[in-house]
Amino acid sequence: MTENRALILKFGVLTALLMALYFPELRSMVITWSDKKEYSHGFLIPLISGYVVWLKRDKLRGTPLICNVKGLFMLIAGIVLLIIGNISFESSIRQYSFILSVMGLVYFMLGIDMYKTLLFPVGYLLFMIPLPYLIMNNIAISLILIDAKVTYNALRFLGIPILREGVNLELPNMSLVVADLCTGILSLVAITALAVFYAYITQKNFISRVILVLLSIPIAIFSNMLRLIMTVGLAYFYGERILGDVIHQFHGTVNFFITVFLLIVAGKFIHKMDIKISKKALS
Repeated sequence: MTENRALILKFGVLTALLMALYFPELRSMVITWSDKKEYSHGFLIPLISGYVVWLKRDKLRGTPLICNVKGLFMLIAGIVLLIIGNISFESSIRQYSFILSVMGLVYFMLGIDMYKTLLFPVGYLLFMIPLPYLIMNNIAISLILIDAKVTYNALRFLGIPILREGVNLELPNMSLVVADLCTGILSLVAITALAVFYAYITQKNFISRVILVLLSIPIAIFSNMLRLIMTVGLAYFYGERILGDVIHQFHGTVNFFITVFLLIVAGKFIHKMDIKISKKALS
């Protein structure tokens, strides 16, 4: 017991030093969460991660603490990535290195069993790191064209007169452009993070979790397309006032709740199918 306390104390000191080393990167992430809507979910990620740790509290108490030198190499690799990120002026590398360093510190100071127990909550912190601009931009560009085409075809099917040229949608009473922020990129990252957490706590096996997380992507894209169709359709009937900030944000909120609802439905369906498959396997 005394040895464990000493080990935990050392781990706490090293954790404080690591946090101090990465303070500029952590501060940069918090600023990004505050300034950019697409990353505002970053504030929730550490809380969710902490909640998962709390759920594992009984298992953590019974996990033996044994230093493992293999974790030291992981910790060193994380520090090396931090240095490379500083040399290359690439913030993403520096921020991702933080997760690797934390994992390495847990592995090194607390041992392989504790590392396995904390792997998900620590790895989940990856979702608090802003994606590199090139990745976000490429996703947005692909979604813009898809959203514009689907919105155009859906409204034509509903009998609303509309023309499309690229991402420009022409209604008789106004012209609209499907902008980056209209692609659902704002919610896609947040929904994926939510789906990973939801799948982890509700699904019993790895395959079911992966299926649910993968389903969250088309669900988020579908919900956003529905929002766009509704917004453009209402703009045809009610004019530009439907595009006001308050109404636009309200549509975004509705879109988020629709996405969450569909995600829950998908999760329950997968869980039921998993139970049926398990019963058949036992019979």
